[in-house]
Amino acid sequence: MFMTAIPHAALALTSALDRFGHASVRVLEAVTGGDDGDLGAALVEMTEAKTQAKAGVAVIRFADEMYQALLEIGQEPQRR
Repeated sequence: MFMTAIPHAALALTSALDRFGHASVRVLEAVTGGDDGDLGAALVEMTEAKTQAKAGVAVIRFADEMYQALLEIGQEPQRR
C-alpha cells in the first residue's frame, strides 16, 4: 500500500510545481502591468501550491521511511 503512495505523491508534487509556476507568471504579469489579473488570487494560488508541494514531499518521505523500516525488519534474524 505504501509503495503506491509514492507515485501519487509524486504526481501531486508535479501538479503543485506546475500550479506554482503558472501562479508565479500571473503574479509577475499583475505586478508589471502586463495583465489585469488579480494579484491576490495569484498569491493565494502560489500559497496553496506551496502547501500541496510540502504535503507531497512529506508523503514521499514517510513512504520511504516505512519502506526502509520494512527492509530492516526483513533483515532481522528469525526468532524461533
